[in-house]
Amino acid sequence: MLMEQIQSLFFTYGYPFVFAFMYCGLIGIPAAEESFMIFVGVTLSQAPASGPTLSVAGCIAMAVLGSVSGMVTAFLIGYYIGKPFMMKYGRLIRITPARWEKAGAYFQRHAFLAIAAGYFIPGVRQINPYLAGLSRASYLIFFIASLTGALIWATLFILLGFFAGSQARRFLAFSPVHVILIGLLLLIGFITITVIRLRKAGR
Repeated sequence: MLMEQIQSLFFTYGYPFVFAFMYCGLIGIPAAEESFMIFVGVTLSQAPASGPTLSVAGCIAMAVLGSVSGMVTAFLIGYYIGKPFMMKYGRLIRITPARWEKAGAYFQRHAFLAIAAGYFIPGVRQINPYLAGLSRASYLIFFIASLTGALIWATLFILLGFFAGSQARRFLAFSPVHVILIGLLLLIGFITITVIRLRKAGR
């Protein structure tokens, strides 16, 4: 039922819905961004020729734009409002003092990598832009890292959904839900490998 509602919103509002979903996810509002992007790819691969004229490239562009816009918003909040506000109200967007201290220590050592690669780690990607703003990081470096990470992240998951959906439709007749479950398994494996590599780099 939820998937049907999301698909309905996606086909009704198209690109603005993709932008809004990704924007909300990156400023800290709970949203399963990877699952959504895989879903978008799967839906595009199975859309009838007479359906909405949404393209893979257009959806990737909107996902990147929404993600970077969310990152910049969070950066500006961290930069202008500051740490006292975030420590007081951070729990509302899942930023606890313990997570703040842990992420802050890592961020100071690996700023660019933390921002770009942080997209692939749920929770970390929401904290990083606030930390960047609070630490008065270079906006240019932050923006380039945000754009680079968002482009790789969105392209990977939307194309994963699209090609997996195409193959499922052609050979196995999987439903979008099945493909999303496969994508989640791949995501878990990818995140595990990424975390191990980042920890090794931190040492």
